[in-house]
Amino acid sequence: MHLREEEFRSLFSMADFLEAGHRAFQLYGQQEVDNPPRAEKAEAGYFRLEMAAQWSNKYRVRKVIEEHSDTHQGQLGERQAIIYLQDLQRGTEVSLDADYITDMRTGAAAALGLKYLAPKSVTRLGVLGTGRVAGALVVAADQLFDLEEIRVTSRRAENRARFAQQVGPQLTAPLQLATSKEACIDGVDSLALAVPTPEPILTLDEVGDNMVLATMGGDGRTRQLAPQVLEQVGVVVDAAEQAAKSGEFSYAEKCGRQAHIAFARDAAGQVLNIGDAACGRLLGANPLPRIAYFTGLAVQDLCAAVMVYERVVLES
Repeated sequence: MHLREEEFRSLFSMADFLEAGHRAFQLYGQQEVDNPPRAEKAEAGYFRLEMAAQWSNKYRVRKVIEEHSDTHQGQLGERQAIIYLQDLQRGTEVSLDADYITDMRTGAAAALGLKYLAPKSVTRLGVLGTGRVAGALVVAADQLFDLEEIRVTSRRAENRARFAQQVGPQLTAPLQLATSKEACIDGVDSLALAVPTPEPILTLDEVGDNMVLATMGGDGRTRQLAPQVLEQVGVVVDAAEQAAKSGEFSYAEKCGRQAHIAFARDAAGQVLNIGDAACGRLLGANPLPRIAYFTGLAVQDLCAAVMVYERVVLES
């Protein structure tokens, strides 16, 4: 059985994806899921990713993404994503279109990361980027927080206008289209980055003293944070092995600065991750993290796919 996006998209709100995302991170933090290393292939203009996870004897998932992008232009191109979900107790398998699921679970993850790390409620959100993930992220944050303002920017005026037209009507908080990065950042208490750029776009001087950040990273083709940001501001990643292959972290290794990255650690010196954050283990972390860095976990896809499968297939 294959579930097409048009069969289930209208049945699920961002609130559903926020709930599934939080469940995924808690299961991950409680070590109730197996999230093995993923396989990826990246070459000029092409990226392929295969990621898997298993939830005890309940469900097993595998997602395959093929993407054609131009990171030099800061743009995601054509992407095809399929999730294969096995119901281990019933002995059945379904596949699902995964583009929409991927965007929604990624946006939800960024908003949840801000919530886990913020010392108090987020009120002013800045977003660098106006693509699919940025749109989902803004909708998620709008639902999760009582926002006074959302600021969004990109380099092209037409992208900002398109974002306002497509995403603006879904929001309760006022949406401001900033014409520059500086205008987008000034005065916000939270900042999300979703720009596939090969060179860093955020410097240490631009990170406010109390600002929390969510960075949607990925593979070695992109770098959004300047090296000093990761060395001076505490960071929590979703998966250390995956993050090591992302642009910022692989660059740090190349420069011999990996040991200088300010990973949040517990009292025993253990590096903390987003699962620890979801389970409330950041109290007493050193340093206190203000950056949630996401590369994407298969357990996120697992919980989102299970949500769709149980409602569309089992409850129908």
